[in-house]
Amino acid sequence: MSNRIFYHAVWLLYLLVISFVSVGSAAAAPIKNNANIRALHLVSFGITPEQMKTVLDQANSQHFNTLILGVCWRGNTTLMSTTWAQAQGGIQWSKQDLKGIADYARSKGMSIIPEVKLLTHQEVFFGNSHPEWMYNSATYDPRQRHVYDTVFSMLDELIDLLHPKAVHIGHEELVGWVLHNKLMPDKHIGLLEGEQMLPADLFLKDVLLIHDYLRKKGVETWMWGDMLISHDEFPGMAPYELHGAAPGYGKQLRNQLPRDIVIGDWHYFDKQAEFPSLDTFRNEGFRVIGATWRKRETISNFSQYAASHGAEGMVATTWFIPGSKAAGAVNTWNDLNRIIRESGEAFIKDFPDAK
Repeated sequence: MSNRIFYHAVWLLYLLVISFVSVGSAAAAPIKNNANIRALHLVSFGITPEQMKTVLDQANSQHFNTLILGVCWRGNTTLMSTTWAQAQGGIQWSKQDLKGIADYARSKGMSIIPEVKLLTHQEVFFGNSHPEWMYNSATYDPRQRHVYDTVFSMLDELIDLLHPKAVHIGHEELVGWVLHNKLMPDKHIGLLEGEQMLPADLFLKDVLLIHDYLRKKGVETWMWGDMLISHDEFPGMAPYELHGAAPGYGKQLRNQLPRDIVIGDWHYFDKQAEFPSLDTFRNEGFRVIGATWRKRETISNFSQYAASHGAEGMVATTWFIPGSKAAGAVNTWNDLNRIIRESGEAFIKDFPDAK
């Protein structure tokens, strides 16, 4: 039997096992809310380790107990497994810088969970250095064996360095997701001319391979949930945050995922008081953490809803470096401080420490 035939046979067997486990788990009773995670999500690109410590001091004062730290994806962290991926400008962190920030966060009572951008948002990481591994300009190709040689080596290095309980694998905003908009109906976002969106079966393949690798090391898999929900399924929620409308995505993809994956259900601009996507994830057996950004109304409403509907906690995302431009505006340290302050106040009220 050739290596290729053997590989595909093993892969098909693995999919059958995972499908059986997923179907059997779908009707499981929702997991009780006993975690009370209050997480701050920060990106390390463009900020010095000393500045990061200052941010963590503020996070500690606002009762955050978890740090989700975005690393590697823009080549700003020097790792032996990714020496070819160096930042184009910006600030370079050494491995000791990264370990030092993890140790500092723990000294402030915060668990550390590295977020590594995998599959999506690969323009700078694999896209610049290994275009032959790409499916399109922003998505690597899960059929390329060399992709996983690098991904698994990088995960090994981070796990050995940081000893996290979980790794956040990203997987949000896959280019080609459909925008439901009256002015631009069914517009596919992010694809360049002549490119195609990654098929859902390859998205699934990537998640299962990475999840299985982490599971064998005793590490949880966390990921964003936007590709698993669609506007058709949740018409009362902001449509530009629900990206699972393409064939095979949304509910169909959800049904095939292992139920021990922790889903980050992010909603940044919603004005309504209810967030039924969170209920759906939980009722199907997933562990769920809500995630917000800079809109105060959404932070307050979603945090209250998540606490009363069995979520394990909340994440305050930031997604910018002070001094950078996003959506035409310059982001400042005051913007970052406000997100931390307003999110921290809401989260400690809705997800207090267990007595």
